[in-house]
Amino acid sequence: MNVKEGNTFKYRSSMDIDFGGQPVFVTTTVTNKVVKVEENGNIQMESASSELTIKFGDQEMPQPAPPATKMTFKPNGAVAKVDGGDAMMQQMNAAQMVYPEKPVKVGDKWSETVKNAGGELKIDYEFVGVEKVEIKMTARSVNAKEGEGYSADGFNWIDPKTGMLVKMEARIKGMQVEGAPMPIDGTLKMELVK
Repeated sequence: MNVKEGNTFKYRSSMDIDFGGQPVFVTTTVTNKVVKVEENGNIQMESASSELTIKFGDQEMPQPAPPATKMTFKPNGAVAKVDGGDAMMQQMNAAQMVYPEKPVKVGDKWSETVKNAGGELKIDYEFVGVEKVEIKMTARSVNAKEGEGYSADGFNWIDPKTGMLVKMEARIKGMQVEGAPMPIDGTLKMELVK
């Protein structure tokens, strides 16, 4: 990751969810601000949601924003520390790209195991394109039985200058959401707007 203190990355995020057979559409704006770049290269970032709206059928319900999540990333994008926020924001932020230690070329694959509020995930990456750096991503709960736990499959488009997400599209299954009586399934999209 190649960011500077004060850099801000603002994303528009949407989730299309199957909530026990009921379609639910959730939108929010997520703002990630670089608070500090430490001497060791670790990056302290604050992630805050705003403009959170849930659409249940034809009814739109604005929601209060969850508390901000404070995260520290290692220079390769791995999460070193997480403070605050709700479980859903922590799971979404744990989807941040983790880069391999060596240079990669199109076709290269690598894996990382990360911890988040939902448990431990194994994430497989594949470098698939260079127009904007395009990474295929598959995440699975490590200790869950086949077909259970959290999983996500999709693509991340990365700005090669900063290493930050430009766009993400993923199919999610089994995401734990605070206040929801069951894990949710659906699609998640995020796009850099500023």
